[in-house]
Amino acid sequence: MFKFLVFEGDWPAKQWPIRNAYLVGADGNAIRSDIHFEGGCVVVQKRETGAAAFTIQHLAGDIGELTVQTCLIPESDKPYILNLELARHRLMLLYAKLEEWGMFDLDEDHPVTRRANIAREFFIKALCVQHENAGEASRIAQQALIAAIDGSEELALAHSELLLNKRKSAGALPKAPIGCGITIEHNDDRLKTGLRNHFDFVQLPVPWKTVAPEENGYAWDRMDGWAQWAGRSRMPAIAGPVVSFEPTCLPDWLYIWEHDYDTVRDLIYEQVERVVSRYKNVVQMWNIVSGLHVNSHFTFTFEQLMDLTRMCTMLVKKIQPGAKVMIELRDLFGEYYANNPRSIPPMMYADLVVQSAIGFDAFGLRLTMGQAVQGQHTRDLMQISALLDQFAHCSKPLYLTVSTPSEPVTEMMIAKPDSDEPVDADSGYWRRPWSEPVQSRWLEAVFQIAISKPFVEAIAWQDLIDYPNIELPLSGLLDEEVRLKSSFRRLVGFRQNLHNIGQDKPAPDLDETFEEPEADTNLADGI
Repeated sequence: MFKFLVFEGDWPAKQWPIRNAYLVGADGNAIRSDIHFEGGCVVVQKRETGAAAFTIQHLAGDIGELTVQTCLIPESDKPYILNLELARHRLMLLYAKLEEWGMFDLDEDHPVTRRANIAREFFIKALCVQHENAGEASRIAQQALIAAIDGSEELALAHSELLLNKRKSAGALPKAPIGCGITIEHNDDRLKTGLRNHFDFVQLPVPWKTVAPEENGYAWDRMDGWAQWAGRSRMPAIAGPVVSFEPTCLPDWLYIWEHDYDTVRDLIYEQVERVVSRYKNVVQMWNIVSGLHVNSHFTFTFEQLMDLTRMCTMLVKKIQPGAKVMIELRDLFGEYYANNPRSIPPMMYADLVVQSAIGFDAFGLRLTMGQAVQGQHTRDLMQISALLDQFAHCSKPLYLTVSTPSEPVTEMMIAKPDSDEPVDADSGYWRRPWSEPVQSRWLEAVFQIAISKPFVEAIAWQDLIDYPNIELPLSGLLDEEVRLKSSFRRLVGFRQNLHNIGQDKPAPDLDETFEEPEADTNLADGI
């Protein structure tokens, strides 16, 4: 059992919010535990033996409200000071990345060096007074934590700038690095014009619920319109996920068979075959399976999940041998594994599909933040950069899909299927509560970090435009009235700098790119 002392000022807290709290074992995977607040302490009862790290959403001053963690610590009858342990881990991460990235030679006046020194000084002071005055130690350690997070984010950005410049000077940037996703519900020519002018590729969703609302009954019209446009405009397209067990993707009629694996397998085979055969002439890459490792809606066994992954990838290669196949991971920090023993931790699943000789070409990573649902609580830039580094050994390129909201997501906006439990809308925030400027700055920072990694092939924003029932509310680059948000302008500027577009001429008026295009008299009638 662990106990963590928490304080309000110098006095033990009378209450403490416990959000996105779980334990992480020595292997980096979440482990089961019971967590509650009692008598000025966060009490964590483990269900497994061995050292563990505690993770919790925590308010970190001007840095934001973020999910952070402690180092691996042994069980103890004596309570730990939560702020002190959180600061200890972040300092450890900061110095570990300085060594791993070979950046110990930074100048003394560099922001990373200054903040690291401040964090270390506060941390040492907290250590010195922890036995005499735990409340004061907690307050000082909070300052150490804030400085350490700030310094680690500065380090992530400095490292990404260095790598990105090297990648650009070596001519090693991907040909089509910046993309955006759409919803097939919006078949607006203005959106298509903007996509063609400002992005390198488009992500076309293939929601099973939409294309097959009834068993053996297909409705292809909306998907056909987008596929035809991608083919005519020669816009590179990534389609999918074709198979996902998220409620927003599955047709209602499929739940009849949720406990019959053989029937579900046959239905998935038929769906993949139909979709890939229909759009093989316009799609270059298939996001064939997404989030199977989470396994939170259909309770399949480990062997069945791997069988579905293998079957779907083989089927795409059979129908369209020249296409690339992507396997997408969701909920990348693996919180779900603490509550679902039938699931597979994300890195374990990635290693398994590589070692199992499954024929695929890339990993997709879906990273959405800003909604208080599983896997979408807010993390800082260093955590994102360190997460990407974990995939460097997988020998597969990465395709990222990211998003955050442009306003705080309220309780009324969060869809929680099949549950009457109250919804906590507090997902945390980065630097300031979510707004257009915060979304815009986060976008630029994460795109820079991602594209700087030599194993990242592309990054896409999840949704171009806000629409009803969007997975992450208010996360579009345009609002529902097709008005540009500042994040769209920031993304366009980032892409132009990346490609050295328009360096010798005035920047175009972005609003004009979303005007109605001239009629195309040579539109294809079919796929």
